[in-house]
Amino acid sequence: MKNSQIKILLILMMMVASYGQDFTHNFTLSNSTPYIKEPVILTLDIAQTDTSKVLLFKFDIKKSSSYEFHRLDIKTQNAYHAIKVHYKYLIYPLKEGKIDINFDLIEMVTTDDKVAYSFSGDRDNTRGLNKTDIPITLAPLTLQVQPIPKDTQIVGDFTLFHNIKQHKALSYEPLPLTLTIKGDGYPPVVKDIIPKSEKYSIFSETAIAKSVNHSKGSSNTVTYPLALSAKESFSLESISIKAFNPKTKKPYSLTLAKEDFIITQPDPETLIDSIDYPKPLESDWSWLASLLSYIIVFIAGVLSAKSITWHRESHPSGESSDFELEVKKATKPKELLTLLIAYDRIKYKDEIERLEGLIYGKSRDTIESIKKSIDKIKKEI
Repeated sequence: MKNSQIKILLILMMMVASYGQDFTHNFTLSNSTPYIKEPVILTLDIAQTDTSKVLLFKFDIKKSSSYEFHRLDIKTQNAYHAIKVHYKYLIYPLKEGKIDINFDLIEMVTTDDKVAYSFSGDRDNTRGLNKTDIPITLAPLTLQVQPIPKDTQIVGDFTLFHNIKQHKALSYEPLPLTLTIKGDGYPPVVKDIIPKSEKYSIFSETAIAKSVNHSKGSSNTVTYPLALSAKESFSLESISIKAFNPKTKKPYSLTLAKEDFIITQPDPETLIDSIDYPKPLESDWSWLASLLSYIIVFIAGVLSAKSITWHRESHPSGESSDFELEVKKATKPKELLTLLIAYDRIKYKDEIERLEGLIYGKSRDTIESIKKSIDKIKKEI
């Protein structure tokens, strides 16, 4: 049994050896001692030497956590029985030290008759190419990767741009902020580009990265859409992103200068609920006063609901009611809003939304037009 296995293994080795003489291959590396995340260009040229056969090739780099790669180009010169293939890859080493780059290469052997047969079918009866696939073992290429300074966030030649639309806002109103990193190198995606702080809240979306790979590396534009909000005025302290340029072999920083933001409190009169603006109580029994006020409000709400229900039942359709009189007497949007919510928030849902838009300045509606809508609904009942 063992002898038969050995014979099969020897036959396969002889086949690989014989097929390996069918062509020549040549690797080139733009740099064998790069820094971490410095671009390396790898090329492979394959040229058929045995012109008695029809050869095809399938090549790729094996995946690894030690590097990242992108195919840039593949060019094939289909000379008769003398095929030539040129592959070009962009490689980014991701860790320091010795890294082996491994490959997958398959030599596909066929004949002229088999190629002609594969093309003899029509579009609805395509025939596959009958070929023999032979895996070819290629020796790995080794990179000696140099380390970069500690805490480096991006590698390459980059510039930082920023756009702040406004420096003034109301409490908790969003302040849009856009940061853009542009340049050549490894895609500059930075986590938590704005430092967290108790002074403000950060709202962020996924960074928008645009990268174009080429024979010198990658050209990148990464945009960070952000927004800040705060209760009080604050300063966004200067930001410094640590970078390293492999070409100059020097570290540098991308900086955003300190920015001051002025936050103002909204006018309490524009708010429906002014509970955020209570008069300060100097007594230690403030909790008791708050509790009593909640009880009073609750009782008042119950009595108000019962009163409105009684009025609704005691005034038949077509007759004037206290509700209609209160609507007529209301001169401010807030007064009318409170009346509608207490009377029937479901029936007058649209009018309530219109009043809210009017109070917050989101619409150009008028209290007179809203009253007409209320009167129309009343008449339809």
